[in-house]
Amino acid sequence: MKHPYRLAAVDLDDTLLGPDHRISPRNAAAVRTLLDAGVEVVIASGRMHASTTAFAEELGLNGPILSYNGAMVKVPASGEIYHHVPVPADLASEIVAFAEERDLPLNYYLDDQLRVKRHTDWSDLYHRRTGSVIHAVGNLRQYDGEQPTKMIILGAEDRVRALAQEMKERYAGRLTVLISHPEYLEFMAPNVSKAYGLEAIGQRHGIAAEEMIAFGDSGNDIAMLEYAGFGVAMGNAREEVKAVSDYVAPRHDEDGFALAVESCIDLVKEEKRES
Repeated sequence: MKHPYRLAAVDLDDTLLGPDHRISPRNAAAVRTLLDAGVEVVIASGRMHASTTAFAEELGLNGPILSYNGAMVKVPASGEIYHHVPVPADLASEIVAFAEERDLPLNYYLDDQLRVKRHTDWSDLYHRRTGSVIHAVGNLRQYDGEQPTKMIILGAEDRVRALAQEMKERYAGRLTVLISHPEYLEFMAPNVSKAYGLEAIGQRHGIAAEEMIAFGDSGNDIAMLEYAGFGVAMGNAREEVKAVSDYVAPRHDEDGFALAVESCIDLVKEEKRES
């Protein structure tokens, strides 16, 4: 490690949040430790922007939030948008038609609102996990011509894996297709990733990638962990996530984020003493 960290990018679900989808006191204290050490803390989530802001407020974070896996970076207080890269309208319509044809549950994110055809067990599960407000609007083909920020097909893990292979081949070079959770297959504009969002924040704030530390657990965190100067995977992360990380922390249900921060801040302090 050549430089002290200036920015920490922190995933929410299964990283900062515990199994109860809340921030534990120890993890909240770890965020404060980073802030007190002069490190800017940025939430970096696959969630929609609207379902991340309460956590930023709880933690006293006033800077930008990276949401939608990097398709949007927005400052809640001012409403300033660093960037917003939606799905092209023609491809969005194709995904909607595909989901309709196969009767697949589809989350459609437009204007920072989550819309579904109808409420299902899958939308109920998603709501319980994220707290997102979900609007049942009927046939999503009514939005043909619109550019949603992203879309998610939900389903059983084996079905999602099979669909991922099919859709990655079909939309290679035209859409970003990834599994963010074993039951979520996400579609975003080409080249969108959490790394893409971090790059935008770094350019705005004059922070280089090697001055960043990132914390995550899932497939949508891989690009971010590779991009940052130091990548921390949670102990509950999949093996492919751990493989690209520099450090594997304990599990999220063991306050692994806080334990990792305590270790990493010690490294920063040690380097400052040596410099």
